[in-house]
Amino acid sequence: MEKMPDLERELRPRLEILGNEIIISLKKRSRYRQNLDIYQPGLVLEHANLSLLEYELGKMEQVHAELGRYTYADQEAFTDVSKARLVIKRPAPPCPIHNFPTGLGSEIIQYYIQWVKKSCQPDTDSDTFGETVTADVAALLNIYERITLGKYVAEKKYLMNPEGFKNAKGAAAIEELLVDKEREARVIETAIHLAEHYQFDAEQAKEIFGWLIDMTVRVQVQYILKRAQKR
Repeated sequence: MEKMPDLERELRPRLEILGNEIIISLKKRSRYRQNLDIYQPGLVLEHANLSLLEYELGKMEQVHAELGRYTYADQEAFTDVSKARLVIKRPAPPCPIHNFPTGLGSEIIQYYIQWVKKSCQPDTDSDTFGETVTADVAALLNIYERITLGKYVAEKKYLMNPEGFKNAKGAAAIEELLVDKEREARVIETAIHLAEHYQFDAEQAKEIFGWLIDMTVRVQVQYILKRAQKR
């Protein structure tokens, strides 16, 4: 295990940048119709079993995998990148956290598509399939990264109170030790301000970032449950 990054100096700026990028990508996506065809197989030539979203997400994640993104324990892919070959020769990245995968990719995509159905204008415009799926991929990659960064926070809090977490009886007790309601309120407040700045619906931002917080807490609880079992 490597030295833990400073949460305030290193991680908070990443979270702030991701907050901006998530709102921007959702704003871009909201400009287009639902275009639900891109979430069903049949559009991609020579890949009839894949939806356009699956295909483009896979292509983008292959590029990121070749550059080493998924060699970091906090990064997870929606698609299978196990066959990607690194194109950069360099030492293995520092790893201050344990590699405990969350496996939340499918659930995140489900939530995202439900948001599209609820928030974007109905119907289909094939002229915008490309722009639409590009916005989808950007949003999903940013959302997953935002959620899995919670592993760093979980590790930091565990190291500050290992006995407390080891003695906690189940997930609910661990969550109680983890959750900072004031911090969560500030995240929601920031999301609303970002939405107003980028002219995105503030209520949608509040709902989405509330869900992001819930998912992040789930990641942290599961991380600590596994962490407490290691010596």
